[in-house]
Amino acid sequence: MSDRPRRSALFTPADDVDMLYRAAETEADALIFDLEDAVPPDAKSAARENLRTVVPDLTADREIAVRVNARRTDYFAADVAAAVDAAADAVALPMVESAADVREAWAALTALTDDPPALRATIETPTGVHAGRDIAAACRETGTVSLAFGFADYCKAIGAPGTPDRVRERLELLTVEYAAMAGVDPVASVHLDVNDGSGLRRVAERARETGFVGMTAIHPAQLAVINEAFTPEEEELARAERLVEAFDASERDSLLVEGVFLDTATVDRYRRLLDRAPE
Repeated sequence: MSDRPRRSALFTPADDVDMLYRAAETEADALIFDLEDAVPPDAKSAARENLRTVVPDLTADREIAVRVNARRTDYFAADVAAAVDAAADAVALPMVESAADVREAWAALTALTDDPPALRATIETPTGVHAGRDIAAACRETGTVSLAFGFADYCKAIGAPGTPDRVRERLELLTVEYAAMAGVDPVASVHLDVNDGSGLRRVAERARETGFVGMTAIHPAQLAVINEAFTPEEEELARAERLVEAFDASERDSLLVEGVFLDTATVDRYRRLLDRAPE
C-alpha cells in the first residue's frame, strides 16, 4: 500500500474502464473504484471483471480501494472476491450497522488470502450511528484502518428533504469520536454539490479542524480544494516541529513554549500533524 498521504479519495464507477484509467491520472491521493451505488445491478459482474483487469495495470503510487456492496446483500461475496483477485489495497465497506458487519467482512477477506486488503468502514444509517461504540470495538480488533460516514444515505434514512449542515456536523463529531475509540483514521464524506467550490472548502476546512485526516470526492474538480484544505501550511509544520523538539529536550512534564502550554497530550497532537505531512 502506498504511504502517500490520503487527503483525498476519488470515487469512480467500476463499470466504465475509461473512467477508471482517467481517475488514475488525477491528483487524488487515493482511488475508490465503486461496485455499489454507482453501478446498476446488470453491470456489476462486468464491473468486477474490469477491476481484475485495470487495478493490476495501475502504478502503485497511491492506494486503490474497492467499494463493495453491503455485507447483507447478495453481491457482497463476489465483490470481495473481485477486490482480492485485483490485489486492491483496501476494501471500502458501506452501510455498516453493527460490529458483526465489520468482523464478518474481515473474516471474508482473511478467508480468501493471507495478505488481505485493509478494511475501510462507513456508517450511513441511524442504526449504524447508535451502534458506533460496538463498531469501533470491532474496527480495533480487525484490519480496519479508517472510519467514515455517508452523508447522503444518512439524510435519506432520517427523511430529511435535503442535506442539512447541522446533520453533517453531528455526523462529523460522532465519526471522529468513534474513530478515536477504534484507533483508526476518520474520513469525511463527500460534498454533494460539484459546482459549489466555496461550500466544499468550508466543509473540508471544518472537517480538518474537527480531526479528519481526509475527505472523499465524487468529481476530479473537487480534488484541488480538498488536497489544499488537508495540507498543513509550512509555517504550521515548522511551529509544530519547534514545539515537539522543545518538549522532547525538556525534562519537565509540562512547559510553556511560544505561548503554548505543552504536555504529553498537546504534544501528541503536534506529532500527529508532523506524521501526516506530505513528504
